[in-house]
Amino acid sequence: MKLSHVLAVLLIARSLTAAQPTPDAAQPAPDAAQPAPDAPRSAAGRDDTGFFLASADGTSRLRLGGYMQFDGRYFAGDGADALTNQFAFRSIRPELRGTLFDRYDFRLLPDFAGGRIVIQEAYVDLRVADAIRIRFGKYKVPFGLERLQPEIATTFVERGLPTLLAPNRDLGVQVHGVLARGVLAYQLGVFDGVADNASVDTDTSDHKELVARAFVTPLATGDPLVRTLGVGGAVMVGYEHGTLAQTGLGAWLTQGQTTFFQYRTGTTLATSPIADGRHVRATAHASWYTGPFGVMAEYARSSQRAGIADRPPALVTADAWQVLGQWVISGGSSTFEGVVPTDRRFGAFDVAARVGGIRLRNDDAFTAGLADPARSARKALSAGGGADWLPNRSLRFALDLERTWFTGGAQTGNRQAETSIVGRVQTVF
Repeated sequence: MKLSHVLAVLLIARSLTAAQPTPDAAQPAPDAAQPAPDAPRSAAGRDDTGFFLASADGTSRLRLGGYMQFDGRYFAGDGADALTNQFAFRSIRPELRGTLFDRYDFRLLPDFAGGRIVIQEAYVDLRVADAIRIRFGKYKVPFGLERLQPEIATTFVERGLPTLLAPNRDLGVQVHGVLARGVLAYQLGVFDGVADNASVDTDTSDHKELVARAFVTPLATGDPLVRTLGVGGAVMVGYEHGTLAQTGLGAWLTQGQTTFFQYRTGTTLATSPIADGRHVRATAHASWYTGPFGVMAEYARSSQRAGIADRPPALVTADAWQVLGQWVISGGSSTFEGVVPTDRRFGAFDVAARVGGIRLRNDDAFTAGLADPARSARKALSAGGGADWLPNRSLRFALDLERTWFTGGAQTGNRQAETSIVGRVQTVF
């Protein structure tokens, strides 16, 4: 190639280079792996419910969050040191939940409190329509109103006495949904069966429990003042046959988590009571949340057959009730899902009060030798108050004071009344 030809090629290349804009360091060169400017992109970030990641088309979403509850318990007037003042983690629960293809919702909720791992919830929801959803896995049995309230949203640190007669979490399948533009919510389910105020991961009987619940907010489409006023109830029927490892019988605990009614325990079926027959529960409840005020009332009843070895089973029936109220003094509003702080500077302050009772409706538990009258009370009445400060939706400081009076439960006379002070620091992430 001649020198003149080489020079001509260099001149042409230089002219083409000069015609192109100089790359800007703030604008990197296009990458073939990056989507076009108009193409949808996946989203990630954090909101009030935790960290999230969404698919490009918006039909799938993954959320990672959780909460921790650190409690301190103190018993006033406990001169004999029968009760232990202590600090403890009530809950350490990371949460993974999300939606797949705009139709399948799921949740995984383990708990690490107490130095052990427990799967509190693990379920999948199939959304056929707003009126028909199918849930299967482990989750809260749709029965008690305060039990169905989120753990981070309860008015008091510990739930009230009616929850002692309600099931906690169980494995099963339920159909649920909302009808008439939110006026009626319903749940119908079948579960393995669980003792009062208990959760299980395995079943020891072929029999199952059936539950039906309905909650009506008749003015859901009306004035905001009464929009959340609702009433409801549930019925649960099953047949339980316990074992030594899983008796199927519950226990009653105070706000301070001390036991004041329990069945006897033994090393053989000849000495240990177990559930042995039909178990029927029923509840009625109501709630109303408007602006800074919230009110909840609940009644529960549990009737269960229990026995020892070859003795005829006894029918043990108990009922419980409570009424509680909440007032957000400043900086927020009261809802069933918890206090919502609106003041970004000081947060929300609220106070609450409640009264409740629980009793055995007969003495069959004692006459049949299922429980020790010198250790288990026949009746209890409690009253208490509390105050909270929520700087934001991620942090809550709670302090509750409650006194419980007992009928029976001692060698002679009544068990000594208990006064407990419980504080909590709750972190939601």
